[in-house]
Amino acid sequence: MNTVGVPKAKGREILPQSICTKAFEANTFLVSAEAPDTPPFLAPLAANLIALRAKGNWSLGALAEQARVNPRMIRLMEQGQVNVSLNTVDKLARALGVTTGSLVGLRPVARQDGDALIEEVLAHKLVSARKALMLTQDTLGQRSGVSMYVIAHIERQARNPSLQTLAKLAASLDLSLEALLSK
Repeated sequence: MNTVGVPKAKGREILPQSICTKAFEANTFLVSAEAPDTPPFLAPLAANLIALRAKGNWSLGALAEQARVNPRMIRLMEQGQVNVSLNTVDKLARALGVTTGSLVGLRPVARQDGDALIEEVLAHKLVSARKALMLTQDTLGQRSGVSMYVIAHIERQARNPSLQTLAKLAASLDLSLEALLSK
């Protein structure tokens, strides 16, 4: 595996993590990240954004324009310093050509034509995982610390949750964030 160097800015690392990437077939590759101050659910996203931008030779501005996301937001995401919405992650995943679930996981996977909307995937996975554990929305809310009203809105595809909210739900359902966001 290659270790990607981390540039310095004003005496500190811009990206407080070591990033390892390895190319595989069909635009899939392995990425791992470790950052002491980055919440665990944001570290893979940060590492994957950096690795995919490098692999595709994307400038920050070009990716921001293609995804219609503020460049400062992307920079903060790469630094693991901002909790973002599912919609923002989906925009970036589409621009980079990978599935949304895999962008927050350890191995980004190329997006296929006809992939379902992320809101549909999330709603279906949340309902099926909750029912498999025989949990009500209220019980899941109590377990996760997420309001049952927020859960109901996510299940009806009427809410754009943050990754932090989704990470709480995933943990309460014994799933990874990637599994919650993947078919």
